[in-house]
Parts: sequence; C-alpha cells; structure tokens
Amino acid sequence: MKPNFKELLFASFEFDEYNPLQTKLLILNAMFFITIIINLLFMIINLFITQSYSIFFINFFMLAFIGYALYLLREKNQYLLASYIGNATLVIAFITILLLKHGEKYSLIWTYFFVPFAIITLGAKKGLIVSFAFIMVILSITYTGIDVWENWDLETYFRFSLAQFIMLYVIYAIQNSNESADSKIEKLRQKEKLQLKLLKKLSITDTLTSLYNRRFFEEVFPRQIERASSNKELLTFFTLDLDYFKQYNDTYGHQKGDWALQQIAEILKEVFNKSDDYTFRIGGEEFAGIYLDGDEANVHLLINEIVEKLKGRAIEHKGNPAEGILTCSIGVYIKVNEDDLSHQEIYRLADEALYKAKKKGRNQIIYA
Repeated sequence: MKPNFKELLFASFEFDEYNPLQTKLLILNAMFFITIIINLLFMIINLFITQSYSIFFINFFMLAFIGYALYLLREKNQYLLASYIGNATLVIAFITILLLKHGEKYSLIWTYFFVPFAIITLGAKKGLIVSFAFIMVILSITYTGIDVWENWDLETYFRFSLAQFIMLYVIYAIQNSNESADSKIEKLRQKEKLQLKLLKKLSITDTLTSLYNRRFFEEVFPRQIERASSNKELLTFFTLDLDYFKQYNDTYGHQKGDWALQQIAEILKEVFNKSDDYTFRIGGEEFAGIYLDGDEANVHLLINEIVEKLKGRAIEHKGNPAEGILTCSIGVYIKVNEDDLSHQEIYRLADEALYKAKKKGRNQIIYA
C-alpha cells in the first residue's frame, strides 16, 4: 500500500477493501511522512536561524533513518523492520535532545510524541512495553533536573510524570480496543469470504454429482476456446449419455439411478483430473467435458478410457439389450486452430455425433 503525497498531506486515504494490516501500513506511512516534514523544517530553523548545530545533526540523524524506514516500508514491504527502525530512531533522538538541552526550550514536549507512535506502529501490547520503558528512562533523566533546571521543581516533575502515564493509558486503551475490534471484524470477513466461496461453488456445481453445472458450462466454454486459440492447443469437447437410462430408472428405481449418475461422474473426475480440465452434468443423464491438449492421440486415449472404466465397473443393467451392463455413448468434436466456431456450434456438432452414436446402436464413440 503506497499512499500518494496528497493522501499523506491531508491524511485522507482511499480503501478498496478494509484490512487491519492495510490500516497499519497507511498510519505508519503517515507518521513517517509527518516526522520527515517536521525534521526538514527544524533542520532549516536550527541551521539558519537558531544555529543550534547539535540539534541540527540530531534532526539529520532522524531524517536519514526515518527516510530509510519509509523506503523499507514502501519499496520492500518490510513493515516490522520499518517499525523497529522508526521507534529506535525516535528513542535515541529524544533522549539525546533531552540530555543536550537539559529540559530547556520545551525539549520535553517532543517526548509525548513517542507513545502514540510506538503503540500505533508496534501494536498495543508491544507498544505499551516499549513506551513504558521509554517513559521510565525519561523520568529518570528529568528527576535529576529537579531544582537544577530552570523552572523545574518537584511539583512540575510530578505533573509531567502524571501527564506521561495518562497519555500512555489513553493511547493504549484506544489502540487495544481498536485491535480487538479489528480482530473480530477480520474473523467475520474471513467467515463471510468462506461463505461466499461456498455459495459460488454451489451456484456452479451440480449437487448430485459435484461436477460443474450447465450454468458454468455456458460461462467457461467460450473462455476455453479463446485460451486454446491463444496457446495453439487442440480443444476437445465431448457429450456423453448413459445408454437406456430411462429403462435403468424404471428397473432399479430413481435412487439407484442417482447412484449410477454419481458413478459416471467419478469416472470423469478420474480421467480428466488436470486443473484446466472441465467436466459437467448438463442435465438428466447427459454429461460433457472440455479438454485442452496439443496431442490428438491423448484425446483418443482419454475418451476411450471413459468407456473402458465404465465397462470395468460392470454395473448391472438388464434393460440394456446388447450388453446387460450400464454403458454410454459419446460424441466428440476436436477443434483445431483453423476452426472459427462458437461454443454453440461446437456443442451442436458434438451433439450430432452423439446422436449418430445412439442411432448406430449405442455403446460407442463418434467423432464429428
């Protein structure tokens, strides 16, 4: 996530999708950006106006390391390393300024900046530990300045200490509650994503066989034709019908018929198992498949394998006069690169081949 200059300047970010990590990255970008701008400003003031060269070099140190952290964040996507470098830089710089200035010229004011920076960039729990350690170091140094520094007495010290701890508590409470809410929201988002994924799968899948349905067939077929043309591959499309399936249902019942449909579906999954293979239940006992390959010999082997595997299962079918077992008829169309046919035309040609297979006695493969 790389917010542009305008977004950083006005702290106004565009979100395509809510994400807790994305929010942290944006905030870290903004905090690094404002730190760099402030240090650039004070470098000019300390060099040309107040001529405080020691503070100038501290500003330069901060600018260099915060700039490097911003580079790691934006160009290398190293969020944690950038956070650690940013926090270490501020600790060193603020303590050095305090030691050099002895609490003069409002140098203590800048220590208040560290707590929100640490807790927001490191997270509530890590930031709390680091901030508490930082505050204790600051209080140890400022305690030595009681009645030594100008206008710095015990009462002022206690007010300063109380303000530091109140700041720590408030920022921690806000960030901790935000992170807790983010965690719950993220869990809900992930759950919603899974549900949407499941709903999408259900919308394109046949519930009985778990093959793709006709709706997805109409969607994916044109894409596969285009892909085959681009990759100069053969596209094979086949349609398949179980032979005498009405008689099978009449003889064995619809429950057994559903089981038979599941058997042919399992065979299709076994034969066409590559990620770019698609098999469908078009409706009733009609199935279809799309297969991409550069070798036509492989196509014939796979189509024949469907027939052989179904025969191998020897599913009894008394209504099949020729075989006595469940068989299928297949119509196949192999599209070569020169063809310029739509998916509807290819489907029609394969379906005509299937019709010829049935007319010739079923239990066979006909190529269009």
